[in-house]
Amino acid sequence: MKTFFSLKRASIFTLISAFMLCTSALAGDPLITSSFSGIWDQPEQESQGIILQIGEQAEDEKVGIAYWFTYGPDLQTSWYLGVGPVVGNQIDMVLYTASDIGFMADNLEGNEEVVPVGTLGLMFQNCNKGVATFAFDEVEGVIDAGEFPIKRISSIYRQRCSGGISDDSPKNGKPLQLEVRLYPVEEGGSGEGKAKFWERTDRSDFKVEVEDLADGDYTLRICADNEDPEVLVMEFAMPVVEGEGELEFRSPEIEDKLNLNFDPRGCKIELLAGDVVVLSTGDEVLSEKTPGKPDDDGDDEEGIEIEADFTNTGVIEGAKGEAEYEMDADETEFSVKIKDVPAGFYGVEVAGLEEGQIEVVEDDGKLEGKIKFTDPQKTDTEELDFVPLGQIIEIRPVPADPADPLPAVILEVIFPSE
Repeated sequence: MKTFFSLKRASIFTLISAFMLCTSALAGDPLITSSFSGIWDQPEQESQGIILQIGEQAEDEKVGIAYWFTYGPDLQTSWYLGVGPVVGNQIDMVLYTASDIGFMADNLEGNEEVVPVGTLGLMFQNCNKGVATFAFDEVEGVIDAGEFPIKRISSIYRQRCSGGISDDSPKNGKPLQLEVRLYPVEEGGSGEGKAKFWERTDRSDFKVEVEDLADGDYTLRICADNEDPEVLVMEFAMPVVEGEGELEFRSPEIEDKLNLNFDPRGCKIELLAGDVVVLSTGDEVLSEKTPGKPDDDGDDEEGIEIEADFTNTGVIEGAKGEAEYEMDADETEFSVKIKDVPAGFYGVEVAGLEEGQIEVVEDDGKLEGKIKFTDPQKTDTEELDFVPLGQIIEIRPVPADPADPLPAVILEVIFPSE
């Protein structure tokens, strides 16, 4: 009689995949996170596959543990255990097997029955597909090597894969904001820059901006100085136009932003012109910064004005919005305006906390709404008791019932700090 895993895929595996398949399929290499845990089928082989678990070792090291269920030369079920470190989108594992152990046998001291028999490598193209390569040593007459595609058919309950670092964010973590500046490498050199990193339980953002440089094509390089073989060096093309350049990354990925499938924390950040480093963070790395109001030294009689347009996340087609910050000697004002969205109430979240709600109504055939915060507060404004500078500003519909799950964010912007 065949075991459970030798039942026809049409009746078992296909049924599972119809309900559990992850929705993300991203361009580029994904970052292996805990969300890759699950069952991975071998679509070209009958009733065989891998049960994968992404775990944690000492010092926060990520490790892959794979149970490969297949068949041996005797046509009987055969299991192998693979264990190895996670590096980017790959896991290189040592493959083990156990023998001479009976059904429900008593626990034995030592592990003489568990022996290494080869290697198993997993490489993922996205959250749902990958390739496995294997090589067996000469053990008990088994000599073989090859590769096969794998396809996800199950995932962790209520956990979705994005292929970015936000999948590993602590679910009870507090919002985190880090930043570091880039300076010219040569004495008297031109240009400067800034890198910022934000982390919340549901997303992560990374942004690098430079200015006062000659126009041209540059390369943003991250983690080149890291000696840890498990940390990959990342490089991205960064054009500079009219003296300025900018790259934005996000996890989960959205349109107009690159997938944040690497962790820039603890790494040197550099900008290169050809093979020459022109800007660098030097020995500094991303570190915490408590945002505050811009310095008012009295030199700017006209005060400070900062504006930013929201990015549409794709939830409501055509939705638009803008935010504006103004500060002078007498008053500080922050306003948010949205339009081309259905009538109703929308929450304004700053760094993950709702600071107010906008009511969108129809006026002269236009659907729009606005909220204004001031310090000191006025009779027709909300109190400005938070600092929006450098923070993530998000707009989402207010649920009809507070007990209902929060709707998706429709507009977002990382508000400038200067």
